[in-house]
Amino acid sequence: MKTQTGYKYHIEQALIKNDWKIIEATICNANIWESEYWIVTAIHNPEINLYVSFNKTWQYQFSEVTISDMNASEYTRITSIYLSKGRFNKGLQKCITDLTTFRNTITYQKVIS
Repeated sequence: MKTQTGYKYHIEQALIKNDWKIIEATICNANIWESEYWIVTAIHNPEINLYVSFNKTWQYQFSEVTISDMNASEYTRITSIYLSKGRFNKGLQKCITDLTTFRNTITYQKVIS
């Protein structure tokens, strides 16, 4: 990321500090619900890929960051952070704790062909 401030920068830094890597970041100008998304992978287990969605609301006063498992066969939300006017309180630490728990407990079933 280019900016050194803002909630996305703080999320990025928390992910990096906890052994996650952003492998793709895409801005969605045409999407009315999602302003941006990231594809994030676990550094020590690249099999784990997460979809981080920066959702927006009509008033742009309240938004949500949702994180889901890209390897699941159906939508699986792992955690969320709720923001008001671009700020979050204790939600970031809980989010990182949820991701760490997920990373340490998930096992994917191998498909035998």
